[in-house]
Formats: sequence, C-alpha cells, structure tokens
Amino acid sequence: MPNGFVVVVVLCMIMMLTVLLLGFNYRCRGSLYAADGFRRSEQALNCAIAGVNIAVAAIKSTDDVCANSKLLKLFSAETVFPVGQGHCKVAVCEENGRLNVNLLKDTNGQLDRTRIDQFLRLIDLLNEQSTVDSHIGYGLVPSIIDWTDSDDEITRLPFVKYENAGAESAYYSSLYTPYQCRNKPLETIEELLLVKGITQQIYSRISNYITVSGDGMVNINCAPKLVIESLSEKIDPALAEIIIKRRKIKPFESITELQDVPGMTDSIYYEIHETITVRPADRYYHITSHGSSENVSHTTVAIVHRDTKSKTINMLMYKEVE
Repeated sequence: MPNGFVVVVVLCMIMMLTVLLLGFNYRCRGSLYAADGFRRSEQALNCAIAGVNIAVAAIKSTDDVCANSKLLKLFSAETVFPVGQGHCKVAVCEENGRLNVNLLKDTNGQLDRTRIDQFLRLIDLLNEQSTVDSHIGYGLVPSIIDWTDSDDEITRLPFVKYENAGAESAYYSSLYTPYQCRNKPLETIEELLLVKGITQQIYSRISNYITVSGDGMVNINCAPKLVIESLSEKIDPALAEIIIKRRKIKPFESITELQDVPGMTDSIYYEIHETITVRPADRYYHITSHGSSENVSHTTVAIVHRDTKSKTINMLMYKEVE
C-alpha cells in the first residue's frame, strides 16, 4: 500500500511538472512569436520611413517634383525601392493642386466668392460622380468657414438656397461629447472630421481634392481632374482630360500656354487665369510611403513644405498608419 501511494504521488508530481513545462513552453513560444512579429513590424515601419526620406531628398533637390518626368514616374507608387530585407512604394502629390479650405474668407474677413463657388462646384461634381455614397450637402462649406474664421457669428451663404448656414461653439457644445469651435485655420485635413456635417464617408470623398496649405493658387500642372473641372462651370470632363494629357507630355511653363489647348476659349481662360499658377510661391507636398517586410506592411504619411528661396524642407505633418 505505501509503495502504491508513493507511485501515485510521483505520477501526480510528474503530471504537474508536465503541465508547468507545457505552460512555460506555450508562454515562451508566445513571447517568441510576439518578438518576431514586433521585429517584422519594425522592419516594415523602417521601410516606410525610408520611403519618406527618399521623397524628401528628391523634393529638396528639385524645384518641382511634379514637373520632373523622371521623378514623377518614380513616385507614382508603382516603383519599388528595395530597403534592406524589405521594400517601399512612394506616392508624392503637390498640395498646391488642391483647393485650400482655409481661404474661403479673404484677408479682410469677407467671403471669397470665387473659392466658395469652386468648392460648391466640386461638391456637385463629387455628387454626380457617385450615386452610392452619401450625398454631400452645401452646408459643410459655411460650417468649414465658421470653423476656420476668428469670430463666433454663424456664416450664412445668401447665394445658396438650401443648407446655407454654418455652426459655431453653441452647436458643438450641445453635442453628446461637447467641444469648442476652433475659430482658427485648420492645421491638418483630418481636423475636418470635427466639423458639422462631415462624416468619415464624406471626408474620404473630399480629402483628395482639398488642402490646408499654400497660397490658394491652384497649380494646373498637378491638379486632379475634378479640381480642374471645378475651376469653372464651363470646363467639362473632356477639356479637363485634354489639359491633363497635355501636361503629361510637357508641363505648362506659363498659364498663357493654356490658351493653346484645344477647347480652351478666351472666356474660360480669363475666368480662371487669376486663380491658377504653374509656379507656386512655396511648394507643399503630400507623401505616402508603403513599407513591407516579410508579409507585414506599414504606411507613413507626411506633408512637407519646401521653401523655394532657401530650398529647406519643413515637416508640417507626419503620422504612421499600420
């Protein structure tokens, strides 16, 4: 009997040790997997950061990346740059080719009718483009104006029949999670998600066509097709496409060259010539870099400003997206 008891005790101890060893092995394997996952994630992130650095170096070395056919091809997100054991793909677009929503009022605090009308046309074009996504209302225009101006008076657009009123702090403080109206220019496009009427879905539709940087002059050499169409109600999709094809062959060196574009009439040219440029006073670039390593991906996004006089680069925004 005592011998049998000893055997049972020994067997129990062996079983307990086995369970402990299995648990220890499981935790060790989990830690190793976590460490390996962290290593691969860091490698992918470093590849993405390398892509941003490559783009910054190129932007610093040339006056206009978007007018340089060789660089533009490199930064089309189709060319793979090897980085160590991984790689990155980089896309660069010029912010000056978009509509600056910080300038919907002029320096005197008056509504800038030209830019507001362009924004309203852009909304119309986006609504015509898709019947599936949610409708974009005109109301977001006065709401953005109220968010970016310094006063606390609700903006109303007298030339818009419906949805013509903005919102100030009284509206935002009444929300379930209250906050104050910024009453300052936007620092990043993402801040628009705080503005009345702008949902994540609407933001995703408009974010590629607007900016918070630059002097407001639209660079015709890099403006997206819808931004070109929004410059005038007389510019149809065919004319916008001709302009894009022409600049791919050779970037416009002066805005007067637009007069030679088939379909460009004098009335259209003189309507838009004061709102466009081919040589922005300062350059703002949006960089997106996708880094990959061992089946793990990371994305980094940055907005940089290139001072055309000193040729220095200022990082205005940087964020990492897994």
